[in-house]
Order: sequence, then C-alpha cells, then structure tokens
Amino acid sequence: MSRFKYFIYTTLVIILLLLTLPYVWDIIKFIFLSDTPILDRLDTFKWAAAGTAAALIIGQIFKKNLKWLMTFSHELTHIIVALMFFRKVHSFNAESGTGNVVTSGTSRNGLIPMALAPYCLPIFTYLLLFLRPLMNANGLWIFDIIIGISIAFHCGCFWSQTGKYQTDINQYPLFFSYIYIYTCRLVNCCIIIAAFVPGYNVFTSIWELLCALYDNTVFFGIWVYDSVNQMINK
Repeated sequence: MSRFKYFIYTTLVIILLLLTLPYVWDIIKFIFLSDTPILDRLDTFKWAAAGTAAALIIGQIFKKNLKWLMTFSHELTHIIVALMFFRKVHSFNAESGTGNVVTSGTSRNGLIPMALAPYCLPIFTYLLLFLRPLMNANGLWIFDIIIGISIAFHCGCFWSQTGKYQTDINQYPLFFSYIYIYTCRLVNCCIIIAAFVPGYNVFTSIWELLCALYDNTVFFGIWVYDSVNQMINK
C-alpha cells in the first residue's frame, strides 16, 4: 500500500480521535463533575469493578489456561472481523502462545480492521453487553461481575499482546498502527462506560457516540467555515 494511502488513513484516524475527545470529556464530567454525589455515580460501576478485581485472582489460579484463552480470543477476533468483511475463513489454529488464521483474499484493502482488531476490540465484553438488557434486574449484579471479568481479561490481552514484534502491527507503519489501536480503544472505552449508565445499554451507547461524532463534525465544519471567512474578509 502506498505512503499516500497510509497518510490518508492516518489522517482519518486522527480526525476520529479528535472528534471523540469532546465525548470523552462529557463522560468525565458525568462521572466526576456533575452535581450528583460521586459515590452515587460510581455505584453504577461497582459490580463491574468487583469483577475486574476478581479477575486478578482468577488469572493467577488459571494462569496456564489463561494464556491459551488469550491466544484463542486473539485469533477468534481476527475471524469475527474477517466474517464482517465477508471473507471466508479457511483455517484456524490456537495454541498456548501461538496461533494463526487463514482467510480468503489477497488484497490488503480493507484488511486493517481485521489485522488490528485483536489489539483493541473486546469481543467477549461486547457479547455480554449485548445480552445485558435481557437480564433480570435482580440478578444483574452477577452479570456485571462477569462483564468486569471480561474487561480485565481483554485488558490483559491488550497489554501482553500489543508490541511492534507482532506481524499484525509491524506490517503497517508503526505510527499508524498505534494511533489506530489507541483510538479504537478509546472509542470502545466510551461505549462500554456509557452502556452501564442507568437508562442506557450498549445499543443506545453506540448510538449516542455516533450522534456525538456527527455533532462534533458539524461544529468543527462550522468553525472551519467561519475561520476561513474571517481570513478572507480581513
């Protein structure tokens, strides 16, 4: 792929990052700066936080199995995103510490999300969040603990698997790979946090983020238009 295409892709990812930052600020204000006592706001996340803490203990007990599960989830994420791009999966292998997926298609166009997905897409957390609205309210705290465990698991995957030694990452310019990965992590973090807010779920959370990106795009467009007009009229 040409440098020009990578320049365009990098620019688009940076724009997405900049458009997401105001939404991140809104979430920070909701959690830490709103009029409601902070303990009441943090209460929304307490069971997920308990699950995250429990995962640290579980991970030590099942350390060997955890290593295989991390590899499995890595390759499974490749497969899920490959299927989203209508690619046929020919083979799938996951062993402790190593694995591979072979899919159809030789063109790299459109493969970036598939290649980098395991480093920024928490598939198990999203699966649980999709099911969360169906859970009985009385037992929701148990489900939130499981979600917290999945969050800790994926954070462990991202921490241990992300590095320039990965062929998924170093097949592209490293700056592009890392700006893509961390932008996607930020977007996913916003969606997951908002999904726990009372009255919201993962679907409305995704919709709210899309609406925020649209509003920020319009605001940025108007700001650029006004700035250019002022420069011309001077």
